[in-house]
Amino acid sequence: MSKQIKKYDELIDHIEKVIEASGDPFLIAIAGPPAAGKSTLARQIVKELNSKGYITQFCPMDGFHLTNAQLDKNDLRAFKGRIDTFDADGFVKAVLDLKSKKSFWWPTYSRIKHNPITKGSFINGKENVFVLEGNYLLDKSEPWSTSAKNYQLSIFVDPADNIIRQRLSMRHIKSGYRISQLKEKIENVDMLNASMIRDHHSYADVYFSDPENSQLMT
Repeated sequence: MSKQIKKYDELIDHIEKVIEASGDPFLIAIAGPPAAGKSTLARQIVKELNSKGYITQFCPMDGFHLTNAQLDKNDLRAFKGRIDTFDADGFVKAVLDLKSKKSFWWPTYSRIKHNPITKGSFINGKENVFVLEGNYLLDKSEPWSTSAKNYQLSIFVDPADNIIRQRLSMRHIKSGYRISQLKEKIENVDMLNASMIRDHHSYADVYFSDPENSQLMT
């Protein structure tokens, strides 16, 4: 059963305790539905741990989106964000490279170009902690489950549906979606993904909910 944590300070304290009792490098996985606040929380944790002397790097899953050209080739553009629109094998290889303390480029995702950037963040292999975030980090299908075996701590974040819908609307409008397209995108893609992702919340070590911090987690 997941440990319930409701305050950010409590979460940081818990993370530090687990880090000190574990080996190096330490991988933290933050999972949850689209627009749950995963990346904001991940960046906060990275900043916090770096300030405490840990060499910490942010590793988002979004960089492993298939390119728009790949999606178009397989008629998947309309389903972008679904589990089969990611390079799962590439993600698993990158996680194993983190564990092996290799130097390499971790890809990131551009919400301006709407495509992954191959040379996103440089991993030098000297980091103590990696904070990963993404929708499918706790999925039990292969190859995602292979990746999950390498996490020392997993955290699930899950705001209420009305908050998620509001955030998704703002995100998609900024990305160029028309108002008339929003409902179909949110209900037929995002919220269906959210339902599937929530099926895996019990696999997380920590279920995190911080009402006082919710405005930051967009």
